[in-house]
Formats: sequence, C-alpha cells, structure tokens
Amino acid sequence: MCCDRRQNQLDVTAQIVLHSAFVFAQAKPLMLLRCYHVPYLLLALVLVLLSLLPDSLQQLLQYQRNAIGNGQLWRLFSGHLLHSNYWHLLMNLAGLLLAMLLHSHYYRPAVLYSQWALCALLISVALYMYSPDIAIYVGLSGLLHSMLTLGALRDIQLKMRSGWILLAGLCIKVGWEQWQGPDAQLAELIAASVAIDAHFYGVIAGLVVAALVWLIPLSSGKK
Repeated sequence: MCCDRRQNQLDVTAQIVLHSAFVFAQAKPLMLLRCYHVPYLLLALVLVLLSLLPDSLQQLLQYQRNAIGNGQLWRLFSGHLLHSNYWHLLMNLAGLLLAMLLHSHYYRPAVLYSQWALCALLISVALYMYSPDIAIYVGLSGLLHSMLTLGALRDIQLKMRSGWILLAGLCIKVGWEQWQGPDAQLAELIAASVAIDAHFYGVIAGLVVAALVWLIPLSSGKK
C-alpha cells in the first residue's frame, strides 16, 4: 500500500512537471532559457521535490505557530515551500510561471533571492503577529502575491500602463477576499483553508520591499 501511494505521488508529480513544461513552451514560441529564468525554475524544482517528502518530514518544515513560538524559526521560510496537495502545488506552479513570464528580466538572481526571502519573512511575521487564528500555513501563494506586486511596481516605475492594471487587480483581489472571506470550493480542491491573510500580507510585503529597493538602491541592475 505504501509503495502504491508513493508511485501515485510520483505519477502525479510527473504530470505536474510535464504540464508546466508544456505551458512554458506554449507561452512564448521558441522562448530561450535565460539566466533570469533560473531562479524561478530552481524554485519550481524545490517545490516539486519537497512535495515528495513524507508527511513526517513535511511537518518539520510547515509554518506552525506553536513551533515558531518555541524557537523553530526556519519555519518562517520553509512553510512557503510546501503545499497541501498536488492541486495546490499545480496552481502555485502556474502562478510562478506567470510571474516569470511577466517580470523575470527585471532583477539579477541574487536580488531576486533576497527579495523573496525578505517577503517570505515579512509574510510569516505578519501571520504570527496579526493572524493568531492561523496555526498552520503552507503554500507559495502569499509569496506569489509579493512577486507580482514587485513586478507591477517595477512596471509602473518604467511608465508601463500594465503595471497599474496588475497592481489594481491585486488590490481588488485581496480586498474582495478580506470582505467576502475564503473561497469554499477552492478550499475543497486544495484540501485546506485558503489563507487569504497571507495573500493580503504578500501584497503589503511587496510594497514594503519595493520601497526599500527604491530607498536603498540594491537592485538598480537590470539584466
């Protein structure tokens, strides 16, 4: 039974990887792999590999409020890399692909890693301080909201109208979620509560990090 379960996990993971590769290939004809795609692809690989860990190991990496309070601070970062099931993973891989296609060329890899780590930390700290009802959190969606916010603000800085459209869409989305509450059908699909607070904090974290980038010009180097 255990072997069958592991084989099913591998089969589903293979389907996710193949589907993501197909979407990537279709997104831009003959798109060439460039150095600024590498951070996104490495992150996608990490997400897939972590999804194969046994539950006992995944529990050591989840954002768990009580464990963080006991000093297990790595969970502030690692919780963003886990997912509740393969539907959850697939949706966030699609979101990561979107972020890559839209904005991957704006920053050097080292700057991207720094931005992602800082946004992940800000989201987790906000969850811990302002959302005590969230005892366990996993998923990349909060960080994806940060990525898209950072990209939208960079578009705006470059006087691109699409940046305003994307930023407005993100603000409307998280505002609607805060007003209406989480989507019950989505929660059923991913077999977990939708942490809408993480989406909201993700947008806020993106705004904060963008302000830091502009005030302390760490990332003026555009590829």
